[in-house]
Amino acid sequence: MAETEILKKKKKKNYLLLAKEFNNNEIGETLASEDNLLIGRTIEVNLAHLTDDPKMQNVKIKFKIREVKDNKGYAELTKYFMLPTYIKRVVKPGREKIEDSFILITKDKIKIRLKPLMVTKALTQRSILSSLRNKTKEFMNEYCKKNEYGGFLNDLINHDIQKMLKDNLKKVYPLSVVEIRLMEKL
Repeated sequence: MAETEILKKKKKKNYLLLAKEFNNNEIGETLASEDNLLIGRTIEVNLAHLTDDPKMQNVKIKFKIREVKDNKGYAELTKYFMLPTYIKRVVKPGREKIEDSFILITKDKIKIRLKPLMVTKALTQRSILSSLRNKTKEFMNEYCKKNEYGGFLNDLINHDIQKMLKDNLKKVYPLSVVEIRLMEKL
């Protein structure tokens, strides 16, 4: 008879996951056998659960676990994105959807990819649409040069950036929706 090896499984422990950007609020739990296996894992959380604001249910946030101490995993925000169902609901016939994508550098030299979404109130000429895109890029570039990454995230989550951008762009053409569709740390 052949000898069989007995594989011993390591016992898995429960780890509490905390978000640094949200004053170490709990964002979930996970299982792992060792601390170093937890580092690098990602977790997606709905923003409405973190802020207790039902208006934010259309936004998800992705966290990446950076360090583990005392059975607690500390995660860092890496991605902010809107759900595709919300975007489909907002864009209606007879309106123009304007999207763009660009890379910005914050005051503390952190690279981020930003994808704004704007919806006009009516069908619009292409020259106005390109003017709106250019104004958006200029505004966001100036804003990122003045603010650090932490302040940028705070303003993004509190919807302050979107309000300022809408106020800035309404001089060019009236917009019904101005959102940041995606923000990703590079």
